[in-house]
Amino acid sequence: MPNLAIARAICRSDCKSDSKSNCRADSGSGCGVDILYIGSKLELDRKLVEAAGLQFKAIFTGKFRRYFSFRNFIDPIFIIIGFFQSIWIIISFWPDVVFAKGGFVSLPVAIAAFIFRRPIILHESDRIMGLSNKIVAILATKVCVAFPDVHINNSQITNDKRITNNKFVLTGNPVRMSIKDGDAGKGYQITGFHPQRPIVLIWGGSQGSQEINQVLENSFNILKNTFQFVHVTGYGKRSSITDPSYIQFEYLGDELKHIYAITDIVVGRSGANSLYELALVQKPNILIPLKSSAHNHQQLNAEYFEQMGASIILRDQPLHEILIALWHSPEQRELMKEALARIAKSDAAQRIAEIILANA
Repeated sequence: MPNLAIARAICRSDCKSDSKSNCRADSGSGCGVDILYIGSKLELDRKLVEAAGLQFKAIFTGKFRRYFSFRNFIDPIFIIIGFFQSIWIIISFWPDVVFAKGGFVSLPVAIAAFIFRRPIILHESDRIMGLSNKIVAILATKVCVAFPDVHINNSQITNDKRITNNKFVLTGNPVRMSIKDGDAGKGYQITGFHPQRPIVLIWGGSQGSQEINQVLENSFNILKNTFQFVHVTGYGKRSSITDPSYIQFEYLGDELKHIYAITDIVVGRSGANSLYELALVQKPNILIPLKSSAHNHQQLNAEYFEQMGASIILRDQPLHEILIALWHSPEQRELMKEALARIAKSDAAQRIAEIILANA
């Protein structure tokens, strides 16, 4: 989703620079920039990208795991195949610039681009760089960051001698601006909920979370008389809760903006994309960081938002205690909204697009 927001911003910037009156800013196909999206073999990736009107090519990918897994014996083969696929794509498409949004999918593409001296723009979403981004950052022309205190390992990035500081630009994290355009009436229609009772949105990121699902189930009987719950469980992770004050979805697409419009408090993970969406829509929130996230990045992201007064981290207390206390403190919720507004960078996609085009 952040990549698609940047693609739209690239098209808008190109339209503006060329004074095109009939330019389609929703995809790369309607303006003068030829955009190719390289992703994983996941079918959801292809569907989302092609629905946005962009070209899509999938490559084989593999992760560098720091724990034992039988996949560690297979993934190196996929990584090598993905690298040679990337070489062929770079030669045949011959981009003026390559944008890497982090992770193991973009690493072979970035290395191939560097071999052929194609400029590379990297975006780091989290407060701490993972292994793939540490490698790409060395090769990149510019590195856009979402947090003002990005770290490599346990040291601030400014202390890393391999990377000069003028490569780094604080842009924030690009999010879908459309999430601000929700219709409360449609939100109530989707859920069937009552406008006079507070609504809590609970979700565990794009894949869902069995842990968060269980946290809700543990507190639901105490909370159901006060709140109404919209629960995004993740694919294949259906909840056993049945109650008039509860509705669940495995996934929310375009409907999410309408759910945001009626939501009072959000409970969820602390991936950078989710956090910056919350900042944009200014929803008070309780965070449950994923403990197994690489380099503990979700915990670090959550701690930054908590330090800024924008979030509360669920630690040892049960969910119902913190949620009820937050609801009965409208002053705290207003302060959280103000903090979220300070963090939000609604122009992040546009700024990144301008950097990409300037280096093409």
